[in-house]
Amino acid sequence: MPTGRPSGDDEYRLDRPRCDMDWQAYHGIRRKVFHLPRPVEETGPDCHPLLLFLQDRPIGAIQVDELRNAAAALRLVAIDPAWQGGGHGRAMLERAEKFVLGLGCSKAVVYATPEAAGFYQTAGYDEEDWDEVCMGGIVQMLKKLD
Repeated sequence: MPTGRPSGDDEYRLDRPRCDMDWQAYHGIRRKVFHLPRPVEETGPDCHPLLLFLQDRPIGAIQVDELRNAAAALRLVAIDPAWQGGGHGRAMLERAEKFVLGLGCSKAVVYATPEAAGFYQTAGYDEEDWDEVCMGGIVQMLKKLD
């Protein structure tokens, strides 16, 4: 399966899962990357599960949660392993940040593993303790959005 980034960024789309097949793809990607069982869906208005589509193929999953203080958390950021390494994670992050701005939030925050912290740092995130009850071994990161 190809992993290279397509020639045009307009070939990407970040959108809510709309049908059962989308939900299966969303949970399947999360299960492959994080080994998570299919959770009960959060239905609150502040929880936004999203799929990254390349053309019409779902290749990534992310959950955006609106927080207080004009911030939104990017959670469980995952690209299907077959598609990793082609710049798709960066494309999903850029679209998720635009989604966060559309919610009226001016900051995006993440809980990053130490291995993923470098990825977020190159995307403009800084280490910042934004959650006083965060678990050890996790790097808290924040980016102020324009």
